[in-house]
Amino acid sequence: MLAALCFAAVLTLALGSYLTLCYRTLEMSTRSLQGTHALELAETGLEDALWALNNDDWSAWSINGTTATRSITGFAYESGAAGSVELAVTSYDGTAGTRVVTVTGTTTRPDGQTVSRTLTSTSAKAPLFVNAIAATSGRVRFRAAGTVDSYDSRLGTYGSQTPTYSAVVASVSTSTSSATVQLTNAQIKGYVATLSTGPSYSSSARLMGPTTPVATKIDANQISTSPYQPIFGELSPAGTSMLLPTGTATIGTAGAATSELYHTSGISLNGGQVLTIDGPVVITVTGDLTISNSARIRITTNGSLEVHLVGDLAINGNGIQNDTLLPRKLAIIGTEDENDTLGMATNQPFYGVIYTPLASITIGNSQAIYGSIVAKAVTFNASPAFHYDVSLRETEFSGIDTPYAISGWRESIHGS
Repeated sequence: MLAALCFAAVLTLALGSYLTLCYRTLEMSTRSLQGTHALELAETGLEDALWALNNDDWSAWSINGTTATRSITGFAYESGAAGSVELAVTSYDGTAGTRVVTVTGTTTRPDGQTVSRTLTSTSAKAPLFVNAIAATSGRVRFRAAGTVDSYDSRLGTYGSQTPTYSAVVASVSTSTSSATVQLTNAQIKGYVATLSTGPSYSSSARLMGPTTPVATKIDANQISTSPYQPIFGELSPAGTSMLLPTGTATIGTAGAATSELYHTSGISLNGGQVLTIDGPVVITVTGDLTISNSARIRITTNGSLEVHLVGDLAINGNGIQNDTLLPRKLAIIGTEDENDTLGMATNQPFYGVIYTPLASITIGNSQAIYGSIVAKAVTFNASPAFHYDVSLRETEFSGIDTPYAISGWRESIHGS
């Protein structure tokens, strides 16, 4: 009898321990499921905040100063659990600095126990010029030699820095009949990105990274089969614009907080004509932009220029002289016609960006280019020195409709 009682006691303890283990396991599993639902709710809140930012629609939000808040309820889960989301966007209109999105997703069980996940992130316009040179549907071709590398204009001029290996030459063409990036004898410090064909090259070409052995001509580690080039729409300038004067003229106001708007049916600078930009200026050109002979556009150290171009582009003569030496101070945007003829053949260094995703561009001279080019196809007929400015990956351009994006988040977990 005593032995039976002892055995029964042991079984009772074992069964009790097992039941406790099962209960704890179930409890942990339930809490884990609650946490997963809470994270999903928080991610849903992030999407809702991005929608409001991209559509500038805060009608469902409460506004207090520069902070927008919102609560979303009504989520139901298994076993009677409920879900809710609390959202807050500080500096929602951008007037108080960086926009910060904080979202908390909470699940509540019928017994009152809660699990919350909070995601905190900054939000800014998505980058557009992520590549040094990008072809949206055609090829990137170096017909001679040339060099491509990178630097950061926020740290000073190109000459004051050691060139880096962050330049990406990309083609999103789906063609498999021939290489969509053709290097010939160009030397690339960075990467080549194509969908499948990889780059073609001649004996003097090089593709290298910072650790590429000297004897290696084409480093396979610098080749990607995942080219990425976002394409966003053009934003036409809003406001009252003035007719652009012809010939030699000076426009723009130094130190102005907003850009002066101009419009014209075409720009044709020739002879010794100079169009001087001495403040922030936006020009809409419904026809062609042509610079020839000894003519030029000059952007002073006070100026910046954004050109919305509908017609053809011919930057010849003395080209565009950008005294700021900052590529972000000059943007040429054309999204209207894939049949436009775009070209640049000048010895004047070009500091700026060109965004023409539907039209191809040809660079005719061995000039220095600081900035980025996005076009349907890009052809270099000579031997350029192309220096990609990595700061463009964080630069916003008012003339391009780039959406807001989350730049990464920090997660915290709490519950009761």
